[in-house]
Amino acid sequence: MKQFTIKGFADLLVSSTQYKGLITKEKRLLLLDRCNWFISDIVRQNILQDKPYDTFVNISSQSLKRYLGNRNYKDIQSCLVGLGIVVANSKYSTKNFSKSFCLTKKAIELGVCETYIYSDKFKEKIKREMQLSFDDINSNPVLKKILDNTVKLTVTEVAMHYVSKILPDPEYREIDNELVDISEVNQFKMDRYSAYYNSFYELNEINDPKALFDSPVFYPPSIARSGRIYHTIASMPRYIRESIRVIPNELIWEVDMSSAQPSIIFLEWLNYVKKNQLKGVEDEYNLCLRLVLEGGIYKYIQQNSSYYKGLSYDKLKKNILSAMNAENKPTKPNKELRRLFPNVMRWVNSIKRQYGYKQMSHIGQRTEANIFVEVYNQLPNEIFALLIHDCILVTEKDVVRVKVDLENRIRKLYSNVILPNHNLDKLFRPGLVSIDDENLLINQFLESVKNDFEEGV
Repeated sequence: MKQFTIKGFADLLVSSTQYKGLITKEKRLLLLDRCNWFISDIVRQNILQDKPYDTFVNISSQSLKRYLGNRNYKDIQSCLVGLGIVVANSKYSTKNFSKSFCLTKKAIELGVCETYIYSDKFKEKIKREMQLSFDDINSNPVLKKILDNTVKLTVTEVAMHYVSKILPDPEYREIDNELVDISEVNQFKMDRYSAYYNSFYELNEINDPKALFDSPVFYPPSIARSGRIYHTIASMPRYIRESIRVIPNELIWEVDMSSAQPSIIFLEWLNYVKKNQLKGVEDEYNLCLRLVLEGGIYKYIQQNSSYYKGLSYDKLKKNILSAMNAENKPTKPNKELRRLFPNVMRWVNSIKRQYGYKQMSHIGQRTEANIFVEVYNQLPNEIFALLIHDCILVTEKDVVRVKVDLENRIRKLYSNVILPNHNLDKLFRPGLVSIDDENLLINQFLESVKNDFEEGV
């Protein structure tokens, strides 16, 4: 069983009044484990949400009481705050959000690392909670399917793959007549990638779903109110996802939806137009339908807007989604979308005014779940499949089947918009996720050695 901690924290803990008040070794180890659990919950949420360690994350009092005890959790919090490891934000709203915490600058500078659980009492506590969570997941067929398929993953690429991708380019400066690399490593990003890689690499030879709970980055899959399913693989960084395959050695493919969230919003608007028999929007209706069928929403926006034209794909996507889902304000992104799609944005902004701006993201996520979760739920348990919000991971032999299932689901949900003669081939796109044999770093290295040897001979 592993948790996260701060480097040197065990030595730091010795100076606390909470530690000095304990006599037995077991109680002192229990205090250490409980403090590390608190630190772990902050770090895990940061890693899963891809947010730096100084970002506040919510930890409910129910969770604190459950793992740390009704009489102990406030002492643990006080201990960590007193040692300068954690900052507490005591603001909360009943039934809306709980108190939040983040690591201090001091903790971040010391560095995050992994540690073990040392006290027998806390080991038993974690085992009991693990069993309860495991039983709860297994009682839900779709969550059980995610858990069972997660343990089928195996890491095939070497760690240098992600390290080489996220390390900055060298930046040399002459210091004392020597060239010194002064480039700065994004330590949080490196920690995040390393935590995922190490956790799943250790699971390579294990096929027991319960073993996933021992991973410091694992969190039990759950279903949000929107129907969206959150789980560890859905948060897995890109270069780690490329490094995995399905046991014994099958490549992973994905079937995803082109411009997923804008496509969903367009489909909802097209449906709204049909149901209400709106007039005077025919040109925009035909344009939006064409862009959905071609999977070309982002491309069209970039080609027809001076504002969006110079943005990278990631920034383009982020700006468009923000304009659709954020508060209804006359921002440049919002104005540009209103210029390109006046009737769509009029409908979007009217929903924001009537129900609040968050309603648009709720509509997007609820519809996304209605498409992807439904299709995923109907896939046979014997095939490998993992759901990641707006795509489904499978092996190559099941790509066509999943693509057809998704197309059929869209036809059913939007039968008055998507006609029998409409081709949905570009709406859902298959793509290879795993690095193939030819491009694995270890194979490239061996090929290079072989070529060098043959040239030498």
